Amino acid sequence: MADSRAVYSVREVARLLSLSLGSTYALVREGEIPARKLGGRWVIPKKRFHAWLDECTEQPADDREGWA
Repeated sequence: MADSRAVYSVREVARLLSLSLGSTYALVREGEIPARKLGGRWVIPKKRFHAWLDECTEQPADDREGWA
């Protein structure tokens, strides 16, 4: 059965990005990773996270120069 939850935890996002938990929390607090604080807990909406990740991995044309 597929996971039907609408959000990731910070720990799950840290694993997905191969980052430490502390680094991931810092990116969440800085607003770099799209997240919401619900109660005392940070959650990352799955759709917004994947859209953000797609934007991060798209390389602008200007940056392609010099890449082999």
